[in-house]
Amino acid sequence: MSKYPLRFCVLSLYPVILALIACATPTPAPDPTPAAAPEDLRLVFASSDLAVGSNRVVFGVIDADSGPLTDASVVVSTFFLTPNDGQEGPIETVDAVFRAWPVTPRGVFTAELNFDRAGEWGIGVVATDAAGMERKASARVRVKEMPATPAIGASVPRSVSKTLDDVDGFEQITTDFEPDADLYRMTIAEALDAGKPLMVVFSTPAYCQTATCGPQLGVIKEMKAEYADRMSFIHVEVYDNPHEIEGDLSRAVISPTVEEWGLPSEPWTFVVDGEGVIRAKFEAFTTREELEEAVTGVLP
Repeated sequence: MSKYPLRFCVLSLYPVILALIACATPTPAPDPTPAAAPEDLRLVFASSDLAVGSNRVVFGVIDADSGPLTDASVVVSTFFLTPNDGQEGPIETVDAVFRAWPVTPRGVFTAELNFDRAGEWGIGVVATDAAGMERKASARVRVKEMPATPAIGASVPRSVSKTLDDVDGFEQITTDFEPDADLYRMTIAEALDAGKPLMVVFSTPAYCQTATCGPQLGVIKEMKAEYADRMSFIHVEVYDNPHEIEGDLSRAVISPTVEEWGLPSEPWTFVVDGEGVIRAKFEAFTTREELEEAVTGVLP
């Protein structure tokens, strides 16, 4: 099993708030909106597994002087980048939605983008403030033919995830400071056999690189309280040995279930229907509003 520093390339939106540093700095794309003002913003993505098809793209729009934008209207356009710095598009233009986060930074934008082929893409945004002033930013992203994580529409891995029956106490199965036993009573495989919709969240509240794992798990607990009679809920701790880490991530071992699902960051949340098919997946912190919409689509 892999050690965390060798396995993960975490998009660190926190604590480096002003820069929202990612694993690699995005390269500006060819000018996507020639008629707009010169670029004076920066795009940083919290989405690390873009692939052909529909993608929930999470990003921050950064002003070098004032930090992340939170009160602008943001329109996103996509462009397929061809050899010799050419481009096709815009292929798609959609409105982004601001999602408030419970921790710093105050939030990010999300957009549902559909990529029709693998390769290099340019993503351009035009941000309009309350006074009507337009500002823009762009960046390149790589889109793969297939995602590393389980794909929407695919059958969920039948993982034999750790349960309370496998350990001597909560400290061996989760870093949650207020654990809910219901989230650790069954394996993912057992939940699938029950034939009910399922929500699985992968997070590590004590060691989260974005400080959003605990708040994300809190949202899942709230939803479990409302929907437990109609669907199952499972939390998988990112680390297989949380009780042995003692604040030193060099001791951390990635959970085999996290490895099996191919997760490149945390937190991740998956919504699965009663047939065991993934209907929605979310990287980084996800609001209850987004999760509610996904759950509505799988409940009987």
